[in-house]
Amino acid sequence: MLKLAGGMKYTLLIQCEFSLQIVFSKSVRLTVLFSIIGRIIYKHFFKHLVKSGYHVNYQFKRNNFLVLNFWTLTFILIIMKVLYCNPSFWEYRLPFYVELNRLFNGNFHVLYSTRYFMSKHRKLLDEIKKALGDNAHPYDNETVFDFKTRSFSKHQEGDKSIPVPTALWGMISKIKPDVLITEGFFQWTPIVQLYGLVHHVPVFMGYERTLHTERNNSKFKTFTRKIQDKLFRGYLVNGSETKKYLESIGVAPKKIFIGGMSADSEGLRKAIAAFPEKERKAFKAHFMKSKEGLVFLFSGRVESLKGAPHLLEAWKEHIKKYPNDTIILIGMGDAYDRLKHEFYSCNSVFLEGRIEYDQVYKYYSIADVFILPTLQDNWSLVIPEAMSCGLPVATSIYNGCHPELIHEGENGTTFDTFNQESMVNALDYFHHQDLKAMGRKSIELEKPFNTVNCAKREFDAIVKMIKQKE
Repeated sequence: MLKLAGGMKYTLLIQCEFSLQIVFSKSVRLTVLFSIIGRIIYKHFFKHLVKSGYHVNYQFKRNNFLVLNFWTLTFILIIMKVLYCNPSFWEYRLPFYVELNRLFNGNFHVLYSTRYFMSKHRKLLDEIKKALGDNAHPYDNETVFDFKTRSFSKHQEGDKSIPVPTALWGMISKIKPDVLITEGFFQWTPIVQLYGLVHHVPVFMGYERTLHTERNNSKFKTFTRKIQDKLFRGYLVNGSETKKYLESIGVAPKKIFIGGMSADSEGLRKAIAAFPEKERKAFKAHFMKSKEGLVFLFSGRVESLKGAPHLLEAWKEHIKKYPNDTIILIGMGDAYDRLKHEFYSCNSVFLEGRIEYDQVYKYYSIADVFILPTLQDNWSLVIPEAMSCGLPVATSIYNGCHPELIHEGENGTTFDTFNQESMVNALDYFHHQDLKAMGRKSIELEKPFNTVNCAKREFDAIVKMIKQKE
């Protein structure tokens, strides 16, 4: 007998029931028999669904009624439409979303605000549409309250604003998701949570912050987050530092899943492999003072919060001992002009300014060591980027990714940015290491956090929590 059993609206249960009269002594044999039947059906009828991205499982249940034994063979096919409400994201997230869309068999959608991309990342809007097709849902003309003009507007003039996404509810309603994912506790999250509450749609949060980044939170903010926690089915976090913070405000550990934050490691490696060796050598020669020197690379905003001024102060001491070394800083920020002027005549410092993402691989390909002295960061994507390109890495103890990605003495080292001696020692450290062996270790340690593995953990976490609730 084949029948459909109702579950949640995104879950289809296909049950095959068998009713037999047996003696108790043969029940074990019967279990084995039905297990074989289940595996045969799974192999021939459902395996192609698994390959397509559906989650299929089978289970057995025995019910006794008088002398009759009812054995139920159940196949569970999970089909759900997932909507990730993420106001803004950059190029590195696209491969991750594409992989999630594959895992959810084309049922993964992304809703984003175009206003975040209009100033410097217009090209990315076309790339999003190209990568996700009809599963990309741009929110055009989002209203914001601009603190500079103290008015509601479609265009932000000042540095600070509050989004007023008046059309968000309607856009979510048109997509009709079975599962919602939001980013952080603010911006679109309150509306997403309210929609989930009204329509009985489970809501997950993608979260990045750590105990260090949230150390100055007010009691009121912490209290509101504890209230919001009641409406979240689960949290999809970067690493252990984020997990520690959520547990510190009372989130149940069973709701927290470490997925990791993936860089576009495959794309970077392919670009480096396609970089002609003659061009690479010529590019590196532009920055090298001597074959004996090391090339250090910094990538990120050139500002105090990322530790750029601290790094160059330490560099002044480092260069006295290693005059053939050079350091390249790519990126812009509020300290860029000052540092460019200060180090204008220093032939070991190169401030390159903003580099398009599709050109960043060139710098990774010529560097010997990557360094990021950030004063606070959730999970710096440039660290796994550099690791995937085979570079030893050094970062501060204030970077949320260091417990997972920096293995002291194996692929790099950590330091305290506020302690100049600590940073000078970190720069010196790489002159006494096998950098190629460290680079190979970096590649190995980054693999669990590549796009495929991070997406799979996020997919598994969502499926697990949905099944538990059933």
